[in-house]
Amino acid sequence: MKHEHEGQTVDGSADLGTLTTLSCGSAYRVKHLRVDGSIGLLTLTGTIERDCRVFLPAMEDGVLMLFSQSGRATLIADGMEAFACCEAGAGRLVYHRTFQGALMLHKAADLSLVAVSLPFDFLCRTLNSRLPEALRRDAESDRPDCFQDEIRLSAAIQSVLHQIASVRLSADLQSIFLTSKTYELIALGLEQFCLGSCPCGLSAADIARLKKARDILEENLVDPPSILELAHRVGINDCKLKKGFKALFDTTPFGYLKERRMIAARSALLEGAVSVTEVANQVGYTNLGHFAAAFRKQFGTPPKGFKKQSQDKLYGAAKALN
Repeated sequence: MKHEHEGQTVDGSADLGTLTTLSCGSAYRVKHLRVDGSIGLLTLTGTIERDCRVFLPAMEDGVLMLFSQSGRATLIADGMEAFACCEAGAGRLVYHRTFQGALMLHKAADLSLVAVSLPFDFLCRTLNSRLPEALRRDAESDRPDCFQDEIRLSAAIQSVLHQIASVRLSADLQSIFLTSKTYELIALGLEQFCLGSCPCGLSAADIARLKKARDILEENLVDPPSILELAHRVGINDCKLKKGFKALFDTTPFGYLKERRMIAARSALLEGAVSVTEVANQVGYTNLGHFAAAFRKQFGTPPKGFKKQSQDKLYGAAKALN
């Protein structure tokens, strides 16, 4: 694997636990694990002070699943610009018949990105009839050169991502742990991918309304509309909104709102500039106890402990590099 910034190329090891200092970032950690030969796990964490590229191995008829808890990355194939973008708190599934390119890591106070690579035939065997129509082609020549779709970061996916990022085991045990978590992440990610690409008995117009409702919740974390108000704004009745939301996104509108609040809270705590109380207020919680309980349920640790662990980890990694 290579890392490049402003014409400079720095060779980086693919071993677990490698710390690499880049001119574009600090306390930058790269972990790479090859699972069963054909499946790979790549994690990238650290402070990215300016945009830089991480070159990826070439893939033939391969699939890449991207998950970002914080920070933003753009997948760039040779000869193409911004082929796929993974925003903070989101995921993408990307298929490319002959991929060769890089991940553009964008400036971020704390990047936390996980990528899983797997062969296309693994996707076919796993999803079978649930494979999207665009990819359901008998002959390789009939398939599109590239395909991408979103993967919603459910609470279960966020929990696995947090476990991957925070694992503290010896090298041998860490390999076993990360192998199991890779398969768990694949299963949960493909479940969300299928839900997002399957019409679930809903019309195209209903799906568009439900996605608009999701976007409205995303934009109003602090002061969200009620179910009735939300249904009115997107032109659907409240019963259909609740049932359709569950069918399309595998959660309720309130459950989705809670997930997005926790993602925003995690990002704010990682930046470390504000207190836990201020973060709670920023994401719409007036009761600190309720916020702490929701955060702990989502990430397995209270917000104060998470903030301290994150700061200690960054300080320790930076010290190890000096």
